[in-house]
Amino acid sequence: KINFAGGEPFLNPELLGELCKYARQDCGMAVSIISNGSLIKPDWMKRYGEYVDILGVSVDSFDPATNAAIGRGGDTDKNQHVNRMLKVRELCSNQGILFKMNTVVCSLNHDEDMNEHVS
Repeated sequence: KINFAGGEPFLNPELLGELCKYARQDCGMAVSIISNGSLIKPDWMKRYGEYVDILGVSVDSFDPATNAAIGRGGDTDKNQHVNRMLKVRELCSNQGILFKMNTVVCSLNHDEDMNEHVS
């Protein structure tokens, strides 16, 4: 198994896609990616989705103000980070990719119940 993470793997989408393809086709590896979700495009998913087993997106809160305080963008009135995550989840579903959500629990989100958003 190989996992692409760190920084943001989708900063170089072509290289990431080709690495996923090589890992799956030539090495027979399971492939996973951890991303913040901001740069994942439908065209990439159509082209390379078949080479990805699991795609994880970091989501630390479903509350726009908490996301802004944590540093997930200043989208306090639009909740763009959560909306992007939901779009990525849909793209994964359409491509047969398992979707997972990564959360770092901190003092700003430790009381938040995320169950209603993930079921």
